Amino acid sequence: MHQRLIARLQAVSGLAQEELAVLNALPHTVRKLDDRESILKEGDGAFTCVVLISGFLYRRKIVGDRSQILSLHVPGDIPDLMTLYLPTMDHDLISVGQSIVGTVPHAALRAMFDKQPSLVHTFWRETLIDAAIFRHWVGNLGALDALHRVAQLFCELAVRLEFVGLLNRGSFAFPLTQADIGSACGLSTVHTNRTLQALRRRGLLEWRGEMVTLPNRGELEALADFNADYLQRSSKSA
Repeated sequence: MHQRLIARLQAVSGLAQEELAVLNALPHTVRKLDDRESILKEGDGAFTCVVLISGFLYRRKIVGDRSQILSLHVPGDIPDLMTLYLPTMDHDLISVGQSIVGTVPHAALRAMFDKQPSLVHTFWRETLIDAAIFRHWVGNLGALDALHRVAQLFCELAVRLEFVGLLNRGSFAFPLTQADIGSACGLSTVHTNRTLQALRRRGLLEWRGEMVTLPNRGELEALADFNADYLQRSSKSA
């Protein structure tokens, strides 16, 4: 757990040696999750926070008869950090493919903040970046066509996985389905398939099994008009 969490925080905030020591000592319980297994459901009370160690998670909201993916989470993320102050879930948190998480008691996090107050600002920054990603997704849903929405999603994931050392020559593990992409981007499965085929024809996306490759990432970012500033890479990690 510590490796991915620290890589994530180093990428966006930078960490002092004393902060690293406290984070490395953070107690946690490892839990393995199957594909589509729920960690928390809407209405549940939370007493721990989840740090994603490997795999993917997504937040989901059921609206009427539609399942909407609200966000995707990669290793190093803490997707339920808000439960420190908002302990009742207003959405579901679900594993995509097999994943491994570390659960950290709220009490342990609060004790860590008492011992190393500077980390309060680091974790608060995480919630602000999370909110920035939400805003970016909402803006994309309202303003972009299908090709740009899907291209932006892959560009974003590449940056976030690069933060934690999980982007290898433009390739990364990707257990999501076309239906998942459609749910995240507000598209039907048929429209999603057409959009993915368009990216393939342009030589910007390869997707085989559970592995995605971006053969020309710069060209994909140009097509998507992608600007990663909202992900807040720290100058200390560049």
